[in-house]
Amino acid sequence: MKRVLILILAISTLAAARDKKAKARPGPYVFTSRSSAQTLKVLIVQANLREGYTLDSDNQLQFRFSKPAQMPVVDAIFTASSMCNGMTTKKVWSYTLVELMGTTKVTVQPFWEYPDDYCQTQTQEFIWSRPEEIAAFQAMLDKAPTSTPASVADQQQRAKQHAACLELAKDNPSITCK
Repeated sequence: MKRVLILILAISTLAAARDKKAKARPGPYVFTSRSSAQTLKVLIVQANLREGYTLDSDNQLQFRFSKPAQMPVVDAIFTASSMCNGMTTKKVWSYTLVELMGTTKVTVQPFWEYPDDYCQTQTQEFIWSRPEEIAAFQAMLDKAPTSTPASVADQQQRAKQHAACLELAKDNPSITCK
């Protein structure tokens, strides 16, 4: 009897632990970075192109990528992509970047785009369920450069100031130029 109770308790504990396991949530997914929106856009575009995606639309800080892909069987039951000539099911990633007070908010919305029974385009969000991919995306944003390169005029001005400093330092050893 005691063994049965211990077994039941163990099974209940495992079931409770399984239920408490963090479940993937649907998008949109929001990230932040200290880098400028333009810097992040370049990184995001490069990463998506490397993954074989095509840039479908680009409206400054709102853009999207897609590539043909097969929906999971559970989701694909009601799609009619084989019946619609020239229409394919696509995996789509939509990005919106908003820069405010030194922080850029990056909103990512993944979804499927597919033809319905009438060969009209439909969408269905999908859950970004790979924590390692989400962590890698945030790491990419965290590693992005936070300052923009100086303009040519700024660089020329600094070079002139440095040259003037060196000229003064030539006759006065107490002056150091950086």
